[in-house]
This record gives sequence, C-alpha cells and structure tokens, in this order.
Amino acid sequence: MNLASKFSSGNGRLMHAAFRLSFAMVLSLCTTLPVWAQVPELLGVGEFSGTATDLSPLTELLTNGEPHNRLGGFSALEYTGEANRYIALPDRGPDDGATGYICRYQLIEIDIQPGTPQPVQLKVLKTQQLSDVQGRPFTGDSRQFEATADRSQRFDPEGVRLTGNGHCWISDEYGPSLIEFDATGRAIRSIALPKHLQILHPADSKKAENALNQSGRSSNKGMEGLAITPDGSMLVGLMQHVLLQDGEREDNGKPVGRNCRLVCVDIASGNVKEFVYRLDSDDNGLNEILAVSDSEFLVIERDGEPGDQARFKKIMRINLANATEVQHLDSLPHGALPDSIVPVQKEVFLDLLDPAYGLASANFPEKLEGLTFGPTLADGRQTLLVGSDNDFEADHPSVVYVFAIGDLAEPLNNTAAASR
Repeated sequence: MNLASKFSSGNGRLMHAAFRLSFAMVLSLCTTLPVWAQVPELLGVGEFSGTATDLSPLTELLTNGEPHNRLGGFSALEYTGEANRYIALPDRGPDDGATGYICRYQLIEIDIQPGTPQPVQLKVLKTQQLSDVQGRPFTGDSRQFEATADRSQRFDPEGVRLTGNGHCWISDEYGPSLIEFDATGRAIRSIALPKHLQILHPADSKKAENALNQSGRSSNKGMEGLAITPDGSMLVGLMQHVLLQDGEREDNGKPVGRNCRLVCVDIASGNVKEFVYRLDSDDNGLNEILAVSDSEFLVIERDGEPGDQARFKKIMRINLANATEVQHLDSLPHGALPDSIVPVQKEVFLDLLDPAYGLASANFPEKLEGLTFGPTLADGRQTLLVGSDNDFEADHPSVVYVFAIGDLAEPLNNTAAASR
C-alpha cells in the first residue's frame, strides 16, 4: 500500500470515529433538550363523521336538501379549561351562506388518552344557538344584510375565545366585527373596527362583492382568526388575506397579495393597533391565531389545496415585539415592504405535512381552521389541538389532531430576520 492509500485509509477510520462520536453527542443532546425545545409529538387523531348531527332542534332540511342540524364546518376550537370540554364553532353554514343556516356553537368533549388504542375520542355535549341583543337568531344567509322581525343580520362566525366570566368573543368575517356573547349565546356588545377594514357595498356572492368594492376586506377573507391575550385584556384578530386596497387583482378580479393585517384591540378602550403578517406565498391564507404571550402567537398559515395537492399546512410562531404599527395606513404596498415597515417575525413551529407525522395523504383536509391549547399531560407537556373545517360535506369528516408540545416560555429569537 502506498503512502496515499495509507493516509486515505487512516483518515477514513478517523472520520468514521469522529462521525460516531458526533452522532452520539447529537443523540445525547436530543434526549436532554429542555422541554420547550422538543419537537411536537403527534398523540392521535379524532373524527366526527361528515353525516353526524348536532343536538339542536333544527331537524328540518336546508334549501340545499341537507339536514339543518348537520354537525361540521368547524372554523374554530377553544378549550374551556374544564375537564375535556371545548367549544367547536361552525361558520355560516353549507354552500357559502346560500342556505339560511342558523348560527350556533357546539360544546364537545375531546378525551385524550395517549398510548391507548383510541387516543382521541370526540363527543357532542350541547348545541348553543347564537342570537343578537334582541334575541333574534343570527343567520349565515349571505342575503340577510339587515335584521328582520325574526332574524338578525348575516353573521359568519370564524374565531372564538372565552373570557374569564363565561362569556366569549366571536369574530365575524362578514363585518369584520367583534361581538361578545354571554353564556346563553346572546350578544351583549360589539367593538367597532377601523373603516379601512370594512366594505361599503355588501353583496350575496364573493365575485359580486369583490367587484363592487375597492377597499376593505376581501369577500369571504375577513377576520378569520381570533386570539385573546393571557391576561384577557386584548383581542387579536387575523385577516385571512390582503385587504382589497393592500393587494392587486388578477384578470378574473380575484385579490392577491402577501401583506395581511393583524389587528390588536384593547377590550376596555377599543383602541386598535395593526401589524403586517407577510404570507410565504400569494396562494396561502391565514386561518387561526392563538396567544402564547402578550406579544407571541401561533398562527395557521396554509394553502387551499386538499389531499395529495397540499404543499403548505403549517403552524407558524410569530412575535410582534419589533413589528411596525400600520393602523394609520389606509393601504399597504402591494409587493415588497419598504424598510419603514417591519412585519411580524415568524418561523415554522409545526409542519403538519412533515413525513415524520404520517398525516399527508389523499384524504388530508384542505382547511385547517381550529387551534387551541388543551390540558397539560402528566409528563408536563402541553397539548395543542388542530381542527379541520369540512364545509359540512357528508363525505368528509371533521378532524381533530392532538399534539404534545414543550413549554413555550422561551421567547422566539428576536435577532432572527423578519419575513419581507
């Protein structure tokens, strides 16, 4: 063997030994990481059948022939803090508000038993209808622009968060607006939101509404997500996509863009602050927001593709600390942001399409819209629940994914570059 061969052989043995040592060190590090730094673990998946019914007395058929008491369409999840009970909030009903659906929420039980044959089990406990201050039921009917004697105006509930007194706040995508309800489902007050979020000319279809308006929320892409800070003082609403004046129009009139508004509302004063959340892609949208602290949040950002076509279904962790306030700007730049506007800092917290979870498949849901913390496990980890919106389709279940996550007390790295 020549000198070169000897050196190569010896060097290879040294490299192999170094690799084994490095691997051992990494393995040791992974098993001793602090709880907050550990990768989220999928504990299980629970489902409601697409043909399941709720506990409302609305047993008649809707105008599209589907049962009025069909369970599904969950646009939000919220843990009550009591036993295994959660609120699951349906949106405006089947067929994009064309059926006259009466708005309600479901009180459900989600039993989490890690390591058992059925680690996540779901059950409906109660159905609560929603009404205005006069007791008239809210309807998802897109044509109900004004209240009548027996129906309140149209309502598209998308986010729900509980307060400490048994009341809850619900975000309305039609407005957008924020409405507080008491424990009986009756509205008791609302908070006015800035005019640049509102549209001037409501219509009963997405295409017509976008065509009639040049500013305000894009049709069916208003205040999609809602958070409440841990101290209960501030609501944080998330616009699903760009405002009409903050984006551009495709040839078919569809608004596109990346600069979405995150709206912080002080409950006591009504004062508003806004920040920019910049999407990873024009094709993405925002569906839910959950408070980690007064300045950090988890956000569902996703594409609009189902099953095998899905490419982006992620929960992002964001920080508002260094972001620029933009509530004074009636419009934002359509493209890249100038240096004077710093968006919220964001990083990937959980990728539901990560092969490690084994969830990606032809049956993976298009719409992930619910996000809430659940009870703490015996090992000290927090549970995180992610829910799907099946659009009330009989052949698609409503799905709840349950993860175990570490302590989120360690703040997001403030030195990381914000997305631009």
